[in-house]
Amino acid sequence: MYGKCSSLPDAWSVFHDLVHKNAFSCNIMISTLCANGQSAQAIHLFLALASDSVVRPTHVSFVAAKRVLGLFSESLGLESGALEEAFGGERHAMRMNYYPPCPEPELTILDAHADPNGFTILQQDTRVKDGLQIVHCGAWVPIKPLPGAFVVNIGDQLQVLSNDAYKSVEHRAVVNSERTRVSIASFYGPAEDSHIALLAQLVADEAPACFKDSVYGNYLQSFYASKLDGKAAIETVRY
Repeated sequence: MYGKCSSLPDAWSVFHDLVHKNAFSCNIMISTLCANGQSAQAIHLFLALASDSVVRPTHVSFVAAKRVLGLFSESLGLESGALEEAFGGERHAMRMNYYPPCPEPELTILDAHADPNGFTILQQDTRVKDGLQIVHCGAWVPIKPLPGAFVVNIGDQLQVLSNDAYKSVEHRAVVNSERTRVSIASFYGPAEDSHIALLAQLVADEAPACFKDSVYGNYLQSFYASKLDGKAAIETVRY
C-alpha cells in the first residue's frame, strides 16, 4: 500500500480513509511497509496512529482488555468487576513486533515464557501461518492466525488471582525462512505497586490456596531475573 503512495503523509491519508471501514487496517499497512523493507516508516506510522485524535488503538485495546477481564471474572462465577478490583490499578502497554525472515529460523526462536501480566491480546500477521507457538500436552503447537480475530494469552497474574483455575500460557515466537512477520501485542495487567492476592472466593477445601501474596513490581523483577525461563517466575510465589 505504501508503495502506491509517493510519501508517508500520502500513505497516512490513505490509511486514515481505510480506518473508518476497518479499525484494524493499521496492521495491513504496517505489514506492507515491513514487507517492503520500510520498517522505519512502519514504526513512524504506528506512532502517528497512537497519537491520532480520531483513532487511538491503545485506547481501543484498553477498552477491549477491560471487557475481556470482565468476562474472565464472570467465567469464575464472580461479579464482572471482581478481577479488575483485585488488580488494584492498571498497567497497559502496546508493542509492535517485527520479525525479518531468516534462512535458519530454528536459530532465532524467542525463548519460551509465560507473560507476567494479567493477559495479552495479540493481533497476528495472517500472511505467516506459523509464528506463535504454545505448549500443549508437552508439545509445541502452532497457533494459526484467523482473519479478523485476536489471540488472548493468559498471563501469570490471572493464574494467581484465579487460584490456578486459569493457567498462564507458555509460548514462543518463531520466524519464517522467507517472509517478514509482524504482530501487535497489547499487554494488560496490574499497576506495579498493586498488591496481588488470590481471590478468597476461589479458595475451598477442594481448592486450597496455591499462591502467596506479592507486589506486582517485585514479581516483575523475578520475571526478568528468570530470563524468560518458561514458567519459572510463577513458581517463586507458589506455596
